[in-house]
Amino acid sequence: MVQPPSLAALHELKTSPQPSTNQQLRLLRTIKNDIVGHGQRKKLVVRYGLLDCLAHTLATSPDADIQLQTSLIVASLAEEGAAFVAPILSSNLVQPLLLFLSSVTPSPVNLVTASLRAVNALAASWVLSPNPDPVFVKHVFNKHTLASLLNILRHPLPTSIQQQHIALTSTLLATCCGHAHHLAPTLVQHGILDALASNLASFALAHHRSAHSICNKLDATALINAVSSIVRDSTYRAHRLIFSDDLRRIFSQSSNATPSDPLHTPDFSHHQYRKSAHVVPVDALLPKVMVPLQKSLAFGHHALINSRLFSDHSATNVSVNSPICVWLMYLARSQQDPSCRLAALRLLAILNDALDADIAAPRSDTLTRSRERERQMALFAIPIAVKLVQDSLDTSFGQDLSVVKEDACAVLAHLIENSTELQQAALDAGAVKHVSQLFRKSFDPITLARPMWSADSHAADSQLPPSLSATLGPDGLAPEVMHVMKCRAGALDALAAIAEKEDVNRKAVIDSGIISSLIDSLAPISAFDSSTTPSKNGNTVPVLLAACHAATALSRSVSLLRTALIDAGITKPIYALLAFPDIEVQIAATNVICNLVLEFSPMRQDLVVAGVVTALCEQAKRSNFKLRQASLWALKHLVLNSPKDMKVECLEQLGTGWLIQAVNGTPLPGHSMTLGSSNAAGEQVDLLNASDMMDGEVLMDHNGTRYQSSGLRTTLDTTNHKAHLRLLRKNEHDPTIQAKHDDMLVQEQALDFIRNLINGDDNVAMIEHLNSVLGADRLFEMLHNKLRPVVYRPNSPLDAQRDTPPELINAALGVIIHVAGGSSKHRQQLIAQTPLLTAWLPHFSHTDRRIRVASVWAIINLTWVDSAADREDAKARARTLASFGIDEKVRALAEDVDADTRERVKTAVRQIDELLEGGRYR
Repeated sequence: MVQPPSLAALHELKTSPQPSTNQQLRLLRTIKNDIVGHGQRKKLVVRYGLLDCLAHTLATSPDADIQLQTSLIVASLAEEGAAFVAPILSSNLVQPLLLFLSSVTPSPVNLVTASLRAVNALAASWVLSPNPDPVFVKHVFNKHTLASLLNILRHPLPTSIQQQHIALTSTLLATCCGHAHHLAPTLVQHGILDALASNLASFALAHHRSAHSICNKLDATALINAVSSIVRDSTYRAHRLIFSDDLRRIFSQSSNATPSDPLHTPDFSHHQYRKSAHVVPVDALLPKVMVPLQKSLAFGHHALINSRLFSDHSATNVSVNSPICVWLMYLARSQQDPSCRLAALRLLAILNDALDADIAAPRSDTLTRSRERERQMALFAIPIAVKLVQDSLDTSFGQDLSVVKEDACAVLAHLIENSTELQQAALDAGAVKHVSQLFRKSFDPITLARPMWSADSHAADSQLPPSLSATLGPDGLAPEVMHVMKCRAGALDALAAIAEKEDVNRKAVIDSGIISSLIDSLAPISAFDSSTTPSKNGNTVPVLLAACHAATALSRSVSLLRTALIDAGITKPIYALLAFPDIEVQIAATNVICNLVLEFSPMRQDLVVAGVVTALCEQAKRSNFKLRQASLWALKHLVLNSPKDMKVECLEQLGTGWLIQAVNGTPLPGHSMTLGSSNAAGEQVDLLNASDMMDGEVLMDHNGTRYQSSGLRTTLDTTNHKAHLRLLRKNEHDPTIQAKHDDMLVQEQALDFIRNLINGDDNVAMIEHLNSVLGADRLFEMLHNKLRPVVYRPNSPLDAQRDTPPELINAALGVIIHVAGGSSKHRQQLIAQTPLLTAWLPHFSHTDRRIRVASVWAIINLTWVDSAADREDAKARARTLASFGIDEKVRALAEDVDADTRERVKTAVRQIDELLEGGRYR
């Protein structure tokens, strides 16, 4: 077989003792030109040791042209796919490429460009691997590289080529952060997020002044995608962006912006500060709309009513209503580039989530501003997101809109999740039709690009010594297959989001004819081979997760459980996923099981026969709290109104000792961590300097004083936004807070399991069984611990809020209701619990309506008279309630704001009055 020119050039390059610069250039160009577009030739030259040769060339040659040709060859090899990532990393080529980015020894701009392109190509191939190796991030991101990237992003007046460098840097950050979640805090700590925010502010101001300005040539899509990848899944980092000095300044019309703190962005350098010239008037960006008085009112009829988007108060309270959200909607409406529109909507979805999840903002303000954003998003964002899905339907892999096709459904899903109004807006915009069509198309046959040249690689390999830099890694998935998998996962996420809350939406999804494809999406891919086309032969982990989410949403409907889902045979593939190696898939499958084992589900018995009880009980004892919570949730549904022997079996398999521990929770001392402990991200943290270590900023207010909650809840202006950030950061990063939160979720499900265990026709028998294996005193002690006040001495004002969560109180009251609903003997046992009654008393006036109405329900059961023989005991119980002041507490709820509570009070008071002579105990 004729040897390709690249192998001959490689042999000459390796064997020449001291090749001249011209000779090296000639040989490198020959290799580059010969392998471009030829996958098999690239594999061959790697197996013959090209990478070590390139690394030696970079290390020994100071010539910029040779370095450029070497970088171009590395980029070409890296573009070929996941198999080339491991040998390139093993050859130590990445560090020399990254050194070309350093500002200490500046390199020619074309060499910087080539190096950035090479590293970007390597990152793009890295994410094609089924399980991207995190070692890649360690190779690329160190303190020297981060300093170089920060210098690129902070260039004061970037030329067109430097703007290209900013775009390439942003793309690299977006790619790597998307698959290495631990990288984001490091980037924040090194100032990368602040630099990106400054560039975004420059673009926003330039775009407002002139859509054709030089600064406006910044690649906003890459910039926004990088920001999104860093701030996603973090309320703290999202607020770091919102509170960024430059963004606050250009989006604020208040007096907070001052000449003493200039905006260091390209558009502001060398300019005198002028307030009116340096503000984007967000009030004028979108049409004026009005907040509907009722959430059920339709949005569409209010679009042209004259009303301000922002009041003077909301301009300062930037946490609950950030103008950047309005600007992102405006950008999505004003841009023609679909990728830029999609990027703006993605960041909008992330920030919307963060603003709604803000624990530090006043709750009333949060709810009001959330409704304002929902209204604006329903009018100005959702139709655009649906249109992007529609426009990309007929796009094939490699075409301009193929990236939009991959992500449009996922962005739509993120925008509308957890919001009935936005889900309705998506339905009205025709989302189900377009998303379901894209989903079904993902199962069409896939045509893979064929290699242009082939070689007998095995014969060649047998003559070569083994070397990591000459050994190709796993091929992973072909780019065409990965494209299809991304489209499929995004479509499933969008369908899940649409069907999340309303049965009418679920029916629309089912009627679109996607159920058979949904079942196909629950099958894992058996092997990752780039030569296969698994359009119907299996799915990647993201598709499995998305399919489980869709199945969870659809299975919330009683009618669908009994028709479409059971007919499609969803039970078998879901049950099989409980044993899938990836724990996130196990959790997602367990969430589906929660709905499949409900009392009215015809699939409950099939799952029991398949062994779901043992599987769930084993999962409940695993260390992963999400899996424990989901498994207990499924078990509590399984035991509800099940036969007694089924309930007993579940209790025995869990074990009473384990159940007691789950209800009591894991002891978590207030601050038992030692110096140098690991935080939730696994990073070493010096707790004496925690505010300096976490994400790299000391967060004090302008006087250097610590945060006080009363000050925060008045206004969130520039004097206390850093205290606001400190609270968000502590809540997100403190491992003790995270562990306690996770543990309480498990406690809640364990209490609900006990409640359902003693519910139903066998209520009395199951209470007796529970008392025999658990002990009545132990049960009442656990309930008392959930109702009694928390005694806690905070170490700082940030720790002051440590009340028992209302969910736990409500769960404990659920058990009390069913114990009181047992026999007269059980009511007598309950009324004898003096500490429990004392701890219970304050909860009759709890701010949570669920707790007030549950308390009254328990009193109704406690004062119930089973028979004539029980009347005297019932009278004694009523007198005991009166002596504790519970009688007065119940009567005080007669004028409660909650109608359900008022109705229950009528019944409770009537029963108490019938038992107490004269209507009252004297």
